[in-house]
Amino acid sequence: MMDLKNLVVSYLYPITVTLLFLGGYFFVLLNIKRVERKKLRGIKRRDIIDAVETDSPVDDQEKELKSQGAEGIEGRFSFMTRALPILIFILWSIFVSIPYLGKIPTVYVSLIAAIVSVIAGFSLRPFLENLFAGVIISFFKSIKIGDTVTIDDNYGIIEEIGLTYSVVKKWNWIRVVIPNSKLLQKEILNYTINDSFVWTHISFFIAPGTDLERVKEIGTMAAKKSSYYCDVEDPTMWVMNLEKDAVECWLAAWAENPSEAWELRNDMRTMLYAEFQKEGIDFHKFNISKQER
Repeated sequence: MMDLKNLVVSYLYPITVTLLFLGGYFFVLLNIKRVERKKLRGIKRRDIIDAVETDSPVDDQEKELKSQGAEGIEGRFSFMTRALPILIFILWSIFVSIPYLGKIPTVYVSLIAAIVSVIAGFSLRPFLENLFAGVIISFFKSIKIGDTVTIDDNYGIIEEIGLTYSVVKKWNWIRVVIPNSKLLQKEILNYTINDSFVWTHISFFIAPGTDLERVKEIGTMAAKKSSYYCDVEDPTMWVMNLEKDAVECWLAAWAENPSEAWELRNDMRTMLYAEFQKEGIDFHKFNISKQER
């Protein structure tokens, strides 16, 4: 009976573990290659539009962004491909040595565990957190190079996704560098995750007593006159709040992408202001009472 047990421990268990890890290695490697090819095809096919339409100081900004994005994808997945055998070997060594741990003095096991915990917990923890977050982001669709996003009130496009950090190029071309571990924890408004259409809106105030039907006519005309208006549905106006000195309204219309939505909002505000001045419509009404002496 002891000979059979020794045989299992000495030969069958290591062979089984080795075969399982070899199978796991090739399975993960094939998936890494598949995802890399898919992401490279995706970034080459997609149209990348800046967060705000502007004359770029870069000759061909879209081409440069796609080139940087492709290099970033290849770099991240190349690192994963090189790191995978090392990770598999470490895990394989741990699992193969499990039957022999009982023969090692407990004091040595505790000492080794304490050293590993100190190194991983204090020295390498921030790096490892960001590294694993970068790997997770690489495999999921939450953000991609060229996506228009808002993160912590920073509106712009994803310019770079690295292994440990990502870069958002704001609408004013200022770069925001975000550690990947923080990026996974943040709420991200992604305007182009599935399509680029935006139902955008502006808010404005009118004085109580104003003819709302006339305001709606002016608002609809202001949106439709804009060259950035996407004619898939008539503009919509809502009364959002009734205050003592003003009525809050929203005007919403469709735009084809976030950049044109930015311009559409500007056009709607500008035209509304001009038309309200012509019509004598006040944005609010002040009630000023004289203080009794």
